[in-house]
Amino acid sequence: MARKPSGSKEKAPSRAAIATTARPVRRNAVSRKPAAPSTKRGSETRERLKEAAARVLERIGYRALRLNDIAAEADVNVSLVYHYFSGKADITNEVLNDVIERLTVELPRQKGEGEPFEAILSANRHLIQLYERTPGLMRCLLHFDEEEVEFSQLYRRLSVDWNRRVARDIARRCGEDAMPEGQRLMIAYALGGMVDDFLFEMYVDRNPLMHAEFADSEAVARFLAILWYRTLYAANPDGEALGEFTGFERLKLPR
Repeated sequence: MARKPSGSKEKAPSRAAIATTARPVRRNAVSRKPAAPSTKRGSETRERLKEAAARVLERIGYRALRLNDIAAEADVNVSLVYHYFSGKADITNEVLNDVIERLTVELPRQKGEGEPFEAILSANRHLIQLYERTPGLMRCLLHFDEEEVEFSQLYRRLSVDWNRRVARDIARRCGEDAMPEGQRLMIAYALGGMVDDFLFEMYVDRNPLMHAEFADSEAVARFLAILWYRTLYAANPDGEALGEFTGFERLKLPR
């Protein structure tokens, strides 16, 4: 999952601090979440506001977001936003939950299918597409995760679930006796962290050195899939799978 940009000057509060600190009263929030709309028109309006919020979050992020920005983007009065959402945290929570849902639906579907290398490559393609198309929302996942306890807990549960899926896939392909379950899970966390950090720096932080090295997103997906495969199976995938990265064939310690 996304991590804090290395260049940020803000110090993120610890998980323990977040969990034990009382949440301040919000000035731009109502006391109770509005009920779900009962008409088709109301549902469509609510979705239109979420789409507007997603566009604004993509541009300016969560911390700078104001409900007036969402209203202006949707070309409505700000009072209409309050009619459907209790505040900026409420609407942001729904927008980012949609992002999480796309991840949790699509990635598990692709991860366990096909040959090992193709399964890894397919999952990478999907994740890269999300980072490439919505880098601002991926940054928002981090900021919102730091500030909202309920979302943070959801995010952590989903992370655990995903990494357990990966660990089970390792056991299915390599055998239950190849390694203890806990160690398989730690491999999943380590490899997932590698991919997330790499994609965050490339697509959110826009590291020019990284962009200069890869011709396109397909090359990024293949490069990371090769690293993942080598780590898991202590070997390279078949020669054709290496694509332009044939240097991996020679990447070994001299005997």
